[in-house]
Amino acid sequence: MEKVGSIDVIFKDGPKSTDHPFYPGFKQETKVLEQGSILKDGALALPCDILWERDVPMKLRDGCTIYLDIYRRADAESGLPSIIASGPFGKNGGVNRMGTDRSPWRTGIPQRTVSSLEKFEGPDPAYWCLHGYAIVHPDIRGTWMSEGDTYINSTLDGKDGYDIVEWVAQQHWSNQRVTFAGNSYLSQTQWFVGAEQPPHLTCLAPWEGWNDMYNDSARRGGIPAPGFQQSLLDHCAVGQGRTEDVEAMTHRYPLWNEYWEDRRARCDRITVPLYIVASWTNALHTRGTFRGWTEAASTQKWLRVHNSHEWPDFYYPQNVEDLRKFYDYFMKDVENGWEYTPRVRLCVLNPGHQDVVNRPEQGFPLARQLSRRLYLNAADATMEWESPFEQDRQSKVEFDACTGTADFFYTFPERTEITGYSKLKLWVQAIGNNDMDIFVKYSKLDVSGNLLESTCIDVGYLQGNAEAERQRLREMHSSGDPDTDVFFAEGATGRLRISHRELDPDRSTPHQPQYSHQRELLLKEGEIVPVHIELWPYAMIWEQGEQIKLSIAGHNLRPEIRPEVALAATLNKGQIVIYTGGDNDSHLLVPFVPSP
Repeated sequence: MEKVGSIDVIFKDGPKSTDHPFYPGFKQETKVLEQGSILKDGALALPCDILWERDVPMKLRDGCTIYLDIYRRADAESGLPSIIASGPFGKNGGVNRMGTDRSPWRTGIPQRTVSSLEKFEGPDPAYWCLHGYAIVHPDIRGTWMSEGDTYINSTLDGKDGYDIVEWVAQQHWSNQRVTFAGNSYLSQTQWFVGAEQPPHLTCLAPWEGWNDMYNDSARRGGIPAPGFQQSLLDHCAVGQGRTEDVEAMTHRYPLWNEYWEDRRARCDRITVPLYIVASWTNALHTRGTFRGWTEAASTQKWLRVHNSHEWPDFYYPQNVEDLRKFYDYFMKDVENGWEYTPRVRLCVLNPGHQDVVNRPEQGFPLARQLSRRLYLNAADATMEWESPFEQDRQSKVEFDACTGTADFFYTFPERTEITGYSKLKLWVQAIGNNDMDIFVKYSKLDVSGNLLESTCIDVGYLQGNAEAERQRLREMHSSGDPDTDVFFAEGATGRLRISHRELDPDRSTPHQPQYSHQRELLLKEGEIVPVHIELWPYAMIWEQGEQIKLSIAGHNLRPEIRPEVALAATLNKGQIVIYTGGDNDSHLLVPFVPSP
């Protein structure tokens, strides 16, 4: 893919896989891993004999050869449904999987719960082979020893995935039913493959993954932040060829074009059954996962929204069993009652109290939600439900565009649930600049005004002294340890470069503004303009007397996806002014869920 339409893709030289300390080497062999084997200290013993075919070559439609590892039960010669875990992090080793060992508490995945055969963010062959599935681990195009250049998720990923599906379906051990599994990149691939509609693709299980690189990550709200995507290619997807330069593409092409369209999956072309998993708290995948749920054309689709983190959630035994029930139903024709599973199962976060988990719903967004507006009052930093249109209620707040923050508060007089998409409308002015970047979030405070965060990873899981481990995490977080940021979540967030404020009228809804990104609308001196800022979907309960705090700033108000990823570079300078009251109806539109 030298070009996308008329646009040249920019490449850079990257580190070579043969120089990588975690690459186990190229070795084409077939061996049996015996039942009871423990492949890594502390790991789960293998529950059956597993046949491991290593570095199996496969040729893609353009002649590029990639290499796969295949795991299947040693005594199973035919009739196996196949699960592909397709991603760039190394089918046997790789920097990201090894990184789990160095993360605190292995990010909630105790070593004794997995065999170590699993790809990073992928299914464990030990479990799935035992239950009659073949697991296929490709090193995708350009990664490790597979030929070609390395790319981020795109239509090329979908086409290559199509070829892998059809190749797997023709293997002598296959029952010609093929699916995918995995988190993050391994989920993102599924959106693109599903859109290509390979004939033997039977179902999909995209568990948390973006599908629109511009709007979900690299230029969310028009603000460039390609550091995370580039770091994946530079450090976790090493190969022998060149690496796509996402940073260069992001800065060269700030507006929507063929390149960005190519990196936005056509979810509306996905027709196979889907088991989609999302969380409200993921800083990278929440928006895309819910877009996939909403736009996918499949008539058989299920959504589960959990209150954990994508990594431990994928390996919790109850969730593995639930996924197998879905696969068994569609991949093996097992009459197990999967069709009676609620189409939507939601968690609702209630930090400081008890979360709601797996609440059955008919759909999402919730049909019973009510659109309510919390109007901002800059005069006293409050919000209120009633519309303050009286002229004497007009006010403004001004703050430094680089370092300042404006906060607004509302105290709930009774237990209140807000679940779904929220939108912030602001009337803004830039002083000393013709553009501005705005970052927003809402969070929850207790009755004394202290921040209440959700803990996304239970570090006490399967620990000898669970509460001691949880206390140690709280102490590390309180001390500012950046490695614990991923363990906590605060609330919904949004961001917007004001020159990108033009809405796409065909895709926008009252609760979810979507931007055209077709042109830059710079500000004139003294101009006050209305902007609609998309906040990613969230679900939270406030108990009586607790507060919602809305924060608005010219800098990112939450940690980036990883501590080593640089903060989004803004163009801010001078002052930002927010106007409220009177004709300046600045407000937070929320999906209010009435009590039953």
